[in-house]
Amino acid sequence: MNNKVLHQTFATLSFLLAAIVYTMTVQPSVPFWDCGEFSAAATWQQVPHPPGAPLFLMIGKLFQVIIPFGDLGWRVNLAAVFSSAFTVLFTYLIAVRMIKSYKGEPNNLGDAIAMFGSGFIAAAALTFSDTMWFNSVESEVYATSLTFVALIVWLMMKWYDK
Repeated sequence: MNNKVLHQTFATLSFLLAAIVYTMTVQPSVPFWDCGEFSAAATWQQVPHPPGAPLFLMIGKLFQVIIPFGDLGWRVNLAAVFSSAFTVLFTYLIAVRMIKSYKGEPNNLGDAIAMFGSGFIAAAALTFSDTMWFNSVESEVYATSLTFVALIVWLMMKWYDK
């Protein structure tokens, strides 16, 4: 099997694992905490409290518009679900990149499986960590914020490679 195909397979599996687990455990409506404030603000495109979270609210509104069924709070919660799934994907990519910088390119199938499997384990560890899970199933800004942090780290690594 080609290393690129194996890498893409593990990356897809890490994204799907997080997306499926978080979708199965997402809050069915507005949670008790200040998430309700974010859901209401996303619905009416208002600022919940300073400094607000305008990008998260716009993404939440986009999920409310795109998904034509279900509770409005559930739809905003799904924005956090998919943001977190992308965070897990970027974590996998970052872990694999770090392993490659230490060990070099894999020479055989065993090395490739060890490298990409290790990245998958790192992504799965983040998926099932307590804080990540709780931020991923309710409409809080932390999931989206972490997505952009992971994206920036991954882009810095790509920039370094070029």
